[in-house]
Amino acid sequence: MISMKKPAIIFILIVLLVFTGYINHNLTQRAMSKVPNDYQKHEEMELAKHVNQEDDKELVETLSEGEEEEDMEILDSKVTGSIDEITKETEDIIEETVAKEDSIRSKNYFIEQRLSRDKLRAGLIDRLNEIVNNDNTNDEVRAEAQKKIMDIGEISEKELTIEGLIKAKGFDDVLVFLTDESAKVVVSTDKLTEQDVVKILDIVMGETNLEASNIKIMEKN
Repeated sequence: MISMKKPAIIFILIVLLVFTGYINHNLTQRAMSKVPNDYQKHEEMELAKHVNQEDDKELVETLSEGEEEEDMEILDSKVTGSIDEITKETEDIIEETVAKEDSIRSKNYFIEQRLSRDKLRAGLIDRLNEIVNNDNTNDEVRAEAQKKIMDIGEISEKELTIEGLIKAKGFDDVLVFLTDESAKVVVSTDKLTEQDVVKILDIVMGETNLEASNIKIMEKN
């Protein structure tokens, strides 16, 4: 058995402690130097991520604004030509139905066609009101739609007036459909005489600016 003196043992322990402290110091320094690097990398990644998110957000906002502007332009371009188109479309449907032979043969012709005319007109006014109330509608188009709504109201009043005046001439019932360019008049009678036609023409021409050639009179017996 090897015997060592006490001072020698103490010396060896001191050397071991110093060596261990040195090792721990180096490891700590390496760890500390690594942490800032890792933290810096983490910060750089987070910064890049944040920048990308901001860029994406700006891109989305830009695209959204572009889409809104495009929608606005599309709405205005469509509406500008659509007011007359949707009005003409509704007028054509009413005119076709009023003058259709199958419709005229119906026993309830006057009730059915008056309801149909008024319902189609109400639908047209609803569509025009949508244009008026749309935030993307420009002032010119909005004014045009508002004027068209007023025109429809005036035409409806004229139709009622003409119907009343014709009934006062001895006809049981009358249906009148007016546009800016023409008039359709259906009267309840077994046979229209020449005098009846003259009376009706005088009334319609007196209440409108239409010529006799643009007024069509039909009988419903």
